[in-house]
Amino acid sequence: MYGMGMDIVTIERIRPWICDTLMLETIFTESERDFCLNKRHPHQYLAAAFAVKEAFMKAIGTGWSSGVAWRDIEINQQDGRLSIRLYNRAKELCGSREVFVSASCSGELALAAVIISHEG
Repeated sequence: MYGMGMDIVTIERIRPWICDTLMLETIFTESERDFCLNKRHPHQYLAAAFAVKEAFMKAIGTGWSSGVAWRDIEINQQDGRLSIRLYNRAKELCGSREVFVSASCSGELALAAVIISHEG
């Protein structure tokens, strides 16, 4: 394993972002916004996606330094399974490593875990 990161977010902290276009466009890709905002409880999906982005930065070991932008990390969900697509500096830092991600919401909290493997 190369790195592991976890993050926990209070879902209510994210709820106001639903009406904040600037915040949504700063943090989330168009694909993420379309996916989350079309859900019955979009604030839960946004909180989980935000937690995944934070967990990734912890796993890669740079925090929000080294020129990584929020939208350099894109969360995708297919067939109920989460994955991450990386762009720009985040992709450069991760290299050919495989990224594993999991997220969940319970009550007032969204939790995410990210594991980055050694290079293959």
